[in-house]
This record gives sequence, structure tokens and C-alpha cells, in this order.
Amino acid sequence: MGSRRSGDLAVDLRMAFTIRDMDPVADRAGVEALDTSFETATVFDLVVSPRRIELVERALERPLVKRYPIEEAFAFWATWDVGFVADDGGVCGFAAVEYEAWHARLVLWHLYVARPRRREGIGRALLEHVEAHGRKVGARRVWLETSNVNVPGIAAYERLGYALCGADPTLYDATSTADEAAIFLTRPLGRERQGSGRR
Repeated sequence: MGSRRSGDLAVDLRMAFTIRDMDPVADRAGVEALDTSFETATVFDLVVSPRRIELVERALERPLVKRYPIEEAFAFWATWDVGFVADDGGVCGFAAVEYEAWHARLVLWHLYVARPRRREGIGRALLEHVEAHGRKVGARRVWLETSNVNVPGIAAYERLGYALCGADPTLYDATSTADEAAIFLTRPLGRERQGSGRR
């Protein structure tokens, strides 16, 4: 997308969006319609020693396409209690969190942006709302789990100030993704971000 020059006027070709609290009833169909898939040409191999965790990027013979099951966001066992949506006349992004008071941690359970709208600042804007909510409820950090194959997601989180804080190669052992490892990232919540991008 980006912008196109018309004479001396730059025309923004991206559609505007707003971030708002999710309406669990009215927004559910829009959230469930989000394409959660991603494609990656590399994965992270998890290298663990007694005092070290390392993610080593490895090229794949052919790109991997993975889709996260969005229906899990509404499963009976889901524990998130606050959601936000990016709205451009429909749902183009979704984030869901849960505050764990015992250690003042905000768990980011879900963050998805519609595939045609990625790289437009929507994920950043959703995370800014997540982090503002975390500060409001007294969280000291945001914490999340993803998979070692989600290289694009991990790279995006790193650009936004999140850092590796742990991993578990056995977390998915009883699932269809037993060959993947859980990767944990976190970001401390201090002051508001300075100079954040467009909303």
C-alpha cells in the first residue's frame, strides 16, 4: 500500500482505523472472520542449555504457512476478559488480554490483524491500547506466548520492545503442534511510548 504522489500532494492509500473496546456480541463474527495465517521462510530452532536459551534462525526448504485457530479465542476454557478491536468499518484487528493480579502481569492471549491490513500500524496501535490498559489496572509488564515457527510475529514484537524471557519445548507435546516450542516474550510497562506511529 503506502502512499502515492499526486503533484505536490501525498495521498495516503491506507484506510483509516480506530481502536475501541470490543463488544463481545456485536464484534464476535468480525473477529472470527479474521485471517490469522502467516507465511514464513524461516523458523527458530530452540537451543537450551542449563543457563542459556537461544533462538537460532533456520531457513526452510519451502515456506511454511500456519493458521492460528481463531475459534480458540471463544472456547469455553478461554480466560481473557478484556478485548480490543481495530475498526475500519468492520473488524480488521483484535487483541485480548487477562490481568493476573498475583504477579501484576497482563497476559496477551490474542493479537491478530487482517492479512490485507498488516504493516499499516494496526498491530502497534492495538498493543498501545493493551499496554495502556495494563498500566491502568496496575500491571508491571505484558507477557505473551507464541511458537518458534512464528518468526514474523516474534520479529514484530521485538521491534515493539518485547524481549525473550523463556521457552518450553514440551508445552505442545499433547497437541497437533508437538514439533513446535513455546516462546515467551515480555515488555515492562513504564511510561507511555514516545513518538508512536499512526493510529
